[in-house]
Amino acid sequence: MKPAANAIAGIDFGTTNTAIGLIDAQGRIDLAALPNPGRPDSATWRTVLFYEEGEKPTAGGPAIARFLESGGDGRLVQSIKSHLASDIFKRTIILGRSYALESLIAEYLRLVCKAAGLQPGARLVVGRPVRYWGAQTDADEALALQRMHAALSEAGHGDSVFEYEPVAAALSYAAKLDHDELILVADFGGGTSDFSLVRVGPSVAQGDPKAILGTSGLGIGGDSFDARVIDASVAPELGLGTSYRDEFGRSTPVPSALFGKLRRWHYLSFLKEPRTLHLLDSIAQGSDEPEKITRLISLVQDELGLPLHRAVERTKVLLSSSERCDFEFPDIDLRLPVLRKDFESWIGEELDAIDQTLASMMSKVGISVGEVDAVFATGGSSLVPIVRRRLAARFGEGKLRGGEELTSVAWGLAARAQQWFG
Repeated sequence: MKPAANAIAGIDFGTTNTAIGLIDAQGRIDLAALPNPGRPDSATWRTVLFYEEGEKPTAGGPAIARFLESGGDGRLVQSIKSHLASDIFKRTIILGRSYALESLIAEYLRLVCKAAGLQPGARLVVGRPVRYWGAQTDADEALALQRMHAALSEAGHGDSVFEYEPVAAALSYAAKLDHDELILVADFGGGTSDFSLVRVGPSVAQGDPKAILGTSGLGIGGDSFDARVIDASVAPELGLGTSYRDEFGRSTPVPSALFGKLRRWHYLSFLKEPRTLHLLDSIAQGSDEPEKITRLISLVQDELGLPLHRAVERTKVLLSSSERCDFEFPDIDLRLPVLRKDFESWIGEELDAIDQTLASMMSKVGISVGEVDAVFATGGSSLVPIVRRRLAARFGEGKLRGGEELTSVAWGLAARAQQWFG
């Protein structure tokens, strides 16, 4: 689908994935094609950038392809959205050049908009979480929005406005209704989980702020679930919890800090520096379980962070339809049985925090469970069975709705762009 002249669009700029809703000359809304290697009809791009010597930066699926083709010879940047509310992260050095966070986001936005056929000057409605990841105060929230405004202006989209991501999802859901409802939108993304209570339907003016009864969110999402799988299942097979004989012959625990770098795949490259590699070699020589340390060394030396996390994601998806599956990672000869009940116990702390945030919002706005007509669950992690079971336990199985979990927000943002810009 080609965007109309003087284009307006909605962009769901996510921590993990990005999608764009386009509007054609007849006012129809559809998703932009964001081709990935081997998937020409894909509607999402990974929110990543890849920088390499002598080449222009790439983004999304093409960036991951270049990263793999180059053997990691460059700098892969991901989760840039998660730094927006942090006053600590201002700039980073990439291949000897300093980049502001806003400039990294602007580069990504330029490339993803270009892939979608949007030119500089296109007016965007940009999704935002109810609470940016890591934001502790209103000042943190204001900083995140200020930075996004700056990035959009640098990318050539200074006339853009923001909308809550769960409110956009509500617009997507409402487009199919022939009656009014009070709905809870539960948006489970990669970096955040957000909730909104919204009145929707034919008699409700779309975009009416009075229709939004309450919003809340927290910085927990699918990435947090993946990290728990790494901690509980994978890291012990790479040496976590084992010991080794140091140069003085003392039994010493393998440093747990090494395994913290496994929780985010792009952090694994931080271990590939001479001092750490020397330490790993010493640990392997004195280890009481050397085969595990050998796996860890291979993981680091061969830059296998991305394949590792893809294997974790694949396991999580399989557990959505099966009580048991195997985590398989042949690159380091690792195969482990994983039970759904174990996975659910590993993420229990995160699930409890999500429940508490939702209950607090319901109490604050004075809306009872019985008053909610439907629960629209969206975002990739809404497909995790225990996430849905917890919603069903609170609201009733019959109220749960779903569909287009990865793209409903982008569609709703485009619908909001129609209302906003005309």
